Amino acid sequence: MVVKEKVSVHQTEDARILFEFECPKPVLCATPAKNGLLYTGGEDRNITAWDIKTGKVAYCLEEAHTARVKGIVALTDSDGATGDDNPYLVASASSDGIIRVWDVRMAAREKPLTEHNTRSRLTCLAGSSLKFKRPQDGKS
Repeated sequence: MVVKEKVSVHQTEDARILFEFECPKPVLCATPAKNGLLYTGGEDRNITAWDIKTGKVAYCLEEAHTARVKGIVALTDSDGATGDDNPYLVASASSDGIIRVWDVRMAAREKPLTEHNTRSRLTCLAGSSLKFKRPQDGKS
């Protein structure tokens, strides 16, 4: 649950609070991932990965956008083409209209894998999986 600068993770059975995270500025979006991380974004323009087992920051993509982060999604391989069940691609949307895709295995990298300017004011982002296309080998 997100309320201003506070993010809380609850036990599903009894709603007991497992962890509470304090952020420096208001959090506007959050998404859980299968790898035990909770990604948040918000007014600070960062994408922060929280370890939900320890309650600590795993890593942070600082200044991931030039405007506040309004949406974030952990993407998974929908057809098993990569053979990797751990999500390592995260998509983020900013209020300036930019959608970016990050490979979080390279958290120290300053630039995203790709980005697209929608030329719109974005208020959210939704999605869950990617379809990977294999390169054509010329055989029929």
